[in-house]
Amino acid sequence: GVGFVNPQRTPCPTTTTQQSGNTMATKPTPLRICCYGSSSSKTPEKYTNAAYELGIILARRGHTCVNGAGSAGCMAAMNQGASDGNGRIVGVIHEMFIVDGSDWLEGSHHTFANNGGKHELLVAKGDDLQERKRLLVKGADGLVVLPGGPGTWDELWEMACARHVGFHNMPIVCVNVDGYYDTFMSILQRAHSDELLYKEPQDIVHFEETPEAAVKWIEDYLADPRNKEKQQKTIKTRTSVLKRLQSNVSGSAFAGFQRMVSFFGDEGLQRDGNDVFESTAETVSTVSLWRNNAVVFTAGLSLGFLLANRMRSK
Repeated sequence: GVGFVNPQRTPCPTTTTQQSGNTMATKPTPLRICCYGSSSSKTPEKYTNAAYELGIILARRGHTCVNGAGSAGCMAAMNQGASDGNGRIVGVIHEMFIVDGSDWLEGSHHTFANNGGKHELLVAKGDDLQERKRLLVKGADGLVVLPGGPGTWDELWEMACARHVGFHNMPIVCVNVDGYYDTFMSILQRAHSDELLYKEPQDIVHFEETPEAAVKWIEDYLADPRNKEKQQKTIKTRTSVLKRLQSNVSGSAFAGFQRMVSFFGDEGLQRDGNDVFESTAETVSTVSLWRNNAVVFTAGLSLGFLLANRMRSK
């Protein structure tokens, strides 16, 4: 297939929240769900069908669908599904797709044009994709990953790594359509068997076979009080690490850590850690001053030795 989704097609029965006996009949608290997936026009139909289903499920469950705003592949299909379900969509594109500084955005899905303000399109800046990735996950409650290529894998593994080492506790679930992510499951299990992981594989990335099961898993995960506790512990751990950095830190190291913290848009950490950021900034300033003075002293000393050697040779 070429990844085309008919906007008028009848949604799968599993997406109808009012259906008798459906396990998703009761709407939960609205969530902000970040979704990754292919943007290729050659995406097989089995994947775009799953993406369309995901979009319409998120809409009917009252969740906001955040994605890369693409006009092809899984991104286009989920945008169409969310739009058909009358849901809210937030798209994030890079400024390179703005033509001649105008408001026309090349490559973005048509649902973002003339939508009456229901959908939002964010434009990321910069000479790489880091700002775009940050905007995608900022404020997100959960992450759903559909089949995709290297761009999708990059986004997935960056977030999986951050969860693994404790920067966030956001639930991550891959929709394993037709076994697409079987090899990812295998590599996580192999890493665990070889004792290369700090956590169990299922505590890093979860896998479900359908979009409905993926959304339900995120809802159940976030409804569990124990997981809310984990998130608070994660925030406290990050703040504690930041405080320890004050005693042994370089400007670049601290800046990198601060960027990672702000990557997730964690207002709780920003509020709790303001005094830490301010006091550590002073430490960084002092360290930078001493480092600069040391560089100047070393350069002067080297020049002195060089001149002395030349004088001796004469």
